[in-house]
Amino acid sequence: MRPGCVLVFLAGAQQNPPAWPESVQVFGPGDAGIAEAVNAAYATNGGKHDHGQFSTKNFAFLFKPGTYTVDVPVGFYTQVLGLGESPDDVEFTGPKGVYCEEGTTEFTIGALDTFWRGAENFRSTSTYSWFGGSSGMLWAVSQAAPLRRVHVDNNLLLFQYEEGDAAGFASGGYMANSQVDGAVSSGSQQQWLTRNSKVGEWVQGVWNMVFVGVEGAPKDQCGQGSSGFPAVTVDETPVVAEKPFVTIDSKGLYYLNIPEVKSKTSGVEWAGSQKVGFEHVFVAKEGDSAADINKQLAKGMHVVITPGTYVLQESLKVVKAGTVVLGLGLPIMVAGNGDSVIEVGDVDGVRVAGMILEAGPVARPT
Repeated sequence: MRPGCVLVFLAGAQQNPPAWPESVQVFGPGDAGIAEAVNAAYATNGGKHDHGQFSTKNFAFLFKPGTYTVDVPVGFYTQVLGLGESPDDVEFTGPKGVYCEEGTTEFTIGALDTFWRGAENFRSTSTYSWFGGSSGMLWAVSQAAPLRRVHVDNNLLLFQYEEGDAAGFASGGYMANSQVDGAVSSGSQQQWLTRNSKVGEWVQGVWNMVFVGVEGAPKDQCGQGSSGFPAVTVDETPVVAEKPFVTIDSKGLYYLNIPEVKSKTSGVEWAGSQKVGFEHVFVAKEGDSAADINKQLAKGMHVVITPGTYVLQESLKVVKAGTVVLGLGLPIMVAGNGDSVIEVGDVDGVRVAGMILEAGPVARPT
């Protein structure tokens, strides 16, 4: 147990702080070995030629509130998560900070296969000059690689130019509840969805940039024209339930934060969450069965699923209203017997997020 931590036990409750598996690493400001840990993960799940695309390793890096000078490359099946109540509580001040480079230098591929990763709940002051005078935080990705609850002090680059006749191709991405004080440059991104965010400026766009509840979004534009690029802009988000997130307090206790459902919103919202202590959260680890997890769900526990691959011999059954099932490090949930991975009953307020759901080897007739 880490010095200064207090274990909390209640009748029928879970351990708080939890006993995280090796696939979850928690860092504090000034900790030794952060660079070595994140670089080792990237050597396994990142690098050129889309290295790590079919890796069997998953990683979650959790950062306690404070300031970090380390640069953190983000590869496949990797999440970087701040543990503060506000993104501003965890600050990366390194030249690159938290970043993602495109998967290959061949421009016709570029970031087209740069999937399955995420970064959430921190502030970046990155000023690194990546190419052609373009500087700031780099997040050159395609699908299934979201940014959430991120505050970027400078610019945000959603593409990368390395060599050849053009910038590396990129196809789609997602940003939510984030603030970019400078400009967002989407460059070669073919399409991108931004929701409930605030940007200083949005420049460039190829086929379809979509903005819902975004302050600073460009005006609607059908096709390329002298007045702008293709964009669909909706001023307000009709209804939104933001993704739950994990925090830590000064005593080392962990909380699951469940943001309130809100209507007719725009811009960022980093307050207004229900806090649930991890005494009421079952932390699933690789090797736990669907029966193990279902036993906890039936008790009304929330579930946080840690990185790994889970071959489920029955569906996970969510039967209690307001239940959260949250993955860390994009755990891979495999339907081992042909059933659906998760079944949500006729109950309200359930949130399921942060996992990769995968069909298994057994086929079932529909």
